[in-house]
This record gives sequence, C-alpha cells and structure tokens, in this order.
Amino acid sequence: MSKKTVAFLSAEFGLDNDLPTYSGGLGILAGDIVNAAADLDYPFFGIGILYKGKGFMQHITGGGKEEKRDSEFDHDTSFLRPVLKNGRPLTINLPAITGKVRAKAYQIRLSDNCIAFFLSTDVDGNPPEWIADMDTLYGGSPESQVRQQILLGIGGVKLLDELGIKPDIFHINEGRPCFLIWEVTSNIMRSGNLSFDKAWSAAKEKVVYTNHTLLAAGNLTYPSDLVSKWAQVFAKEMNLDPLLLIKEGLSDENTFSITKFAINISKKHSAVSKVHASYAKKDWPEIDFIPITNGVHLGRWQDSDFRDKSAADDAIWELHMLKKRELQNSVVKRTGVGYDPERLVVTWARRLAEYKQPKIIFEDIKRLKQILTNREKPAQLLFAGNTHGDDPNAKSIIEEIIGLFATELFGHAIFIPNYNISLANHLTSGSDIWLNTPKGNLEACGTSGMKALANGVLNMTVLDGWTYEVDWKDIGWVLDPQNVAQSIYKTLEEEVLPLYYARENGLPTTWIAKMRASISLAEDFSAERAFKEYIEKLYESS
Repeated sequence: MSKKTVAFLSAEFGLDNDLPTYSGGLGILAGDIVNAAADLDYPFFGIGILYKGKGFMQHITGGGKEEKRDSEFDHDTSFLRPVLKNGRPLTINLPAITGKVRAKAYQIRLSDNCIAFFLSTDVDGNPPEWIADMDTLYGGSPESQVRQQILLGIGGVKLLDELGIKPDIFHINEGRPCFLIWEVTSNIMRSGNLSFDKAWSAAKEKVVYTNHTLLAAGNLTYPSDLVSKWAQVFAKEMNLDPLLLIKEGLSDENTFSITKFAINISKKHSAVSKVHASYAKKDWPEIDFIPITNGVHLGRWQDSDFRDKSAADDAIWELHMLKKRELQNSVVKRTGVGYDPERLVVTWARRLAEYKQPKIIFEDIKRLKQILTNREKPAQLLFAGNTHGDDPNAKSIIEEIIGLFATELFGHAIFIPNYNISLANHLTSGSDIWLNTPKGNLEACGTSGMKALANGVLNMTVLDGWTYEVDWKDIGWVLDPQNVAQSIYKTLEEEVLPLYYARENGLPTTWIAKMRASISLAEDFSAERAFKEYIEKLYESS
C-alpha cells in the first residue's frame, strides 16, 4: 500500500527549546509526532504559526511574583529557512474583510519527505492588526484568534497548493485549524467542476480530527456573528450563502463551536487515550472516537544509554546519578539555589492549572515538612510550570507556592522558572519521583510521566488519562483520588523513602528493578507507536 501524503495542522509545535511556537503539552506532542514521522520519512507536512514570542519566557522576581518576558529568538537569523518559490521568498494571499493580506512562510526540513512549515502575517504592508496577531500564541481578542485560525487553516492549504503538495489527508490537531475546510472545498469545486454540496462532502473525506481535551479552555466558542463575518469573505468567492460555511459549527444561533465544527467536517475522529475516548463518547454519543494514546519521541526524551537492556545495576544507577547531578546543575543556573542530589528528588512539573491540583501536596504543610527534612531519609521537592494567559488564578498559585518554599519549606523545596523543553529534559531524567495529581476524569492523556518512565523516573500518580493503561504494580505508585494529599504523604513515608534508601552493596536494588520495569514499558508509550497507529487507523484506512 502506498503512503498517503498528510498535512498535519496544529496551533502549536514544540520543536526547539527557543522557538516560541509552543505553550504546553499540545505543542510538545505535535513536535514529537512530526519527529516520529521524520524517522519513518513519511510524506508528512506540519503546518503551524510563527509567533514572535511576546511573553514567552517566565521570570520570577525577587519578591516571588511571575513576570512574562519576550523571547529573544530571531526568526531571520535562526535555523529556520524561508520557503522559496522560483528562488524567491514565497508569499501567499489570504482573503480578508479589509482586502488581501499577505503571509510568508518558514520551514524546518526534518527528513527528505517530512517538513514543518510556519506561517506569519508579520509582513510589511499588512494591516497592523494582522501583524500584531503574530505576537503571541493564544493571545488577543476573539477577532484576533479567528484571524490566526484563518491563517493556520486557509493559509496552510494555500501554502501547500503553491508548493505543489497535494495532501490525501488533512489532520487537524484539535479544532483551531478547522476553517481549512473552506479552502479545501473551494479547490475541489474548481478542479472538479462540482456543486458546493458534493465538494463539501468530498472535502470531509480528506479530513481527520484529534480531540485533545474536553475542558472548555480547549474547546473554544465564538459569537456566530463574528465567524459569519469571516465566512462572508469566502462565501462571496464561492457564490454561496455564508450560513452554509458555518452551520455545522453552530451550537445555537448565537454560538459557533470550533470543536463541533471540527467533528462535523471530519471523516474520522481520534481521542488521545482509551479513557478519553470513553469520556468523549459521552459528550458526543453519535461519534466513534478512535483511541490512539499519545506518546513521546524517545529520541528526544530518553537518554540512549537507558535503551541498553543488558546494563548492570551499577551502570543504571551511575547513569541515573549523573542525570540527577545534571538536573541539580540546571536548577542552580536558573535559581542560584542548589541541593544535595543524593536526596530523593520529587518533582511536580506541568502547566499550573487548577484542575492539575498543584497545591494539593501542601494540604498538611507540617507533615510534608517532616517528610522532606527527615535527617535519615531526606527528600527534595522541585516545582516548575508556566501559567496560561487566560487563567487569572495561576499567578496567585505561583506566588503562594514560592512563599511556602521561602519560609516553611526553605532548603528542601525549589520553584524553577521558565519551564521549557530544556528544563523538561532535565527534570524527566534527573528526578526520582514524577508526581501527577489531577482531578479525576479531566486529564485527557498527559505525557510528561511517559518521558519520566523512559528514563527510569518512577511515577506517583492519580489514575487518569494514559495512566489507566498501566499495571503500576512493581513500576510506580497509584494515589487515592479521594484523598490525594494524605495518599502522597503515606506513600512517601511508608514505601517510597524506605525503598529509595534501602541499599545492598551501596545500590538500591529493588528501586533499580522498578526503574528497569519503567524503562521496558516506555516503548508502549512512544510517539513512534502512536504515529504508526495514526497511519493504520486514521490515514491508510481512509
């Protein structure tokens, strides 16, 4: 069977530490997927937006407050290359309410047949609002967000057309690229001389969709009048009633849902874990969600030495201690504060959202302090996480945590700023325990624990998302979702710390056995496995 050409559109791509085109797990996953495609040299074209990185970096002031600082990444002097046509930088024209808008494109070639493209409307002569749209990921007013989505969906299809790339499949990685259906339909109408209805149906046959969360923040809605205003631009070109272009996304006459629209314009639909598929089915009972559990690209996240299954216990532990020292050095560089890497290191690191319950470990601060400061079996707590611009409570969470670390838990707890790809690499290889504490049934998948798994960092987790798919016996620890804080304390006191500090000939042999079991499981949660399932279940069978 010949490989089908795939265009993979995503609002985020986490491909490089300093490239400000990612915000969290969605972008890191997209980066891992495109890298997995490149490993197979699959005909796969990522389409994203080239944000300028305003507020991309997190800084913590001396008073413990979060500040956002702008990225210093320079697109034009970086590893990015402008997309050329006939030897000149390519620009494409986007239909817009105020007239034509131009977009430029950059690329990263990952293999002969796999390229990541990034679009930008930061072009001289464009209206100032289109230029400002490129400032930051997910920023701006609803109008600005819709313009970004027009650039991503419509612009992505136009770019590939200009380059002579004819995708068999358009994979929209959550709902934001959904407006691509307008351009795909228009192309089919012109090339096949078909009616709108037939072209719209044919366009749907080319689209597959992955839902990444059922939380409202990831399933945006807009006033229907706003989306209709933009639809009129495209409807005019096709000589249509604008309602035909948006009706499949209307929750009611006043509200347009990009998730509903994405579902209705797609032939196939996937979820990001088995349990997420079951949750999604409850919300959308008429849709069959294909469960394809997320994975992490082992080439990016796993130290290659951990792949040696014949390594002796002392070699595994020596490598683990090396990773712990590397993490400690990274923490010192970022904070000026160090710790003893011989201690058990417990890490909580992910987006600082309330549903992930970052503060739950501090429920009984006295008991936690006793655990961390135990002279015979001490522990070190590390925290990292960025805030979402639309979450008004996140900044106060950081301030509260840093306040505790500077007082009650001083010397045994550190908040590390600017959680990015580089820091995540150090944390997921140099910690001992990876702590995951979300409220049940809200985490669609989660992938940071998979990265930890691949490096022998043991998971301590509430069951949710991907963690339901693991038998944690002899691998990690499952927390009681009804009493998370007390479960953390008890597990640390009675199981984790005694096991970590129990030594035979200087080695924690039982702990190392758990590390081996974790590492062996990592291939089941790799991006390589996930991408092969995309091919089998979403692409080649379409």
